[in-house]
Amino acid sequence: MPATVRPLGSRDLDRVVAIERIAFTDPWPRSAFVELLAEAHVRALAVEGADGGVAGYALASVAADEGEILNLAVEPGARRRGVGRELLEALLAMFRAEGIGTVHLEVRESNAAAMHLYRRAGFRPVSVRRAYYRNPTENAVTMALPISPKVAEKG
Repeated sequence: MPATVRPLGSRDLDRVVAIERIAFTDPWPRSAFVELLAEAHVRALAVEGADGGVAGYALASVAADEGEILNLAVEPGARRRGVGRELLEALLAMFRAEGIGTVHLEVRESNAAAMHLYRRAGFRPVSVRRAYYRNPTENAVTMALPISPKVAEKG
């Protein structure tokens, strides 16, 4: 699926919230997205679907020389078509352009598809956060990816 990655804006929130409710058992409320989009340290991207609406989205934050992927989701009809990979690659390119050294994220221990996506991109498990997620309670695997040449040489 050829993907058009673009900045995520407030006009996209209805679709984002709908995808969020389908993708996650403990979805973020609309207010969380509104607040995050207003923050200067937050990066937000969308992939347009065939209908011109949002097929997937990603939110990340930047602090000093580190990035964190906060949320990445794809609507069910667009899954397994490269949308998640496009979003992840676009985020990583954005981080590299900003001079970010390492990118972090958390993922549900049972989310095999996400774990596969992140491992293919080079992320490696760092630790486990016990009972991090709710509905149902589940561990989070924290993962990291060094992306700057200086950090990659050390790792």
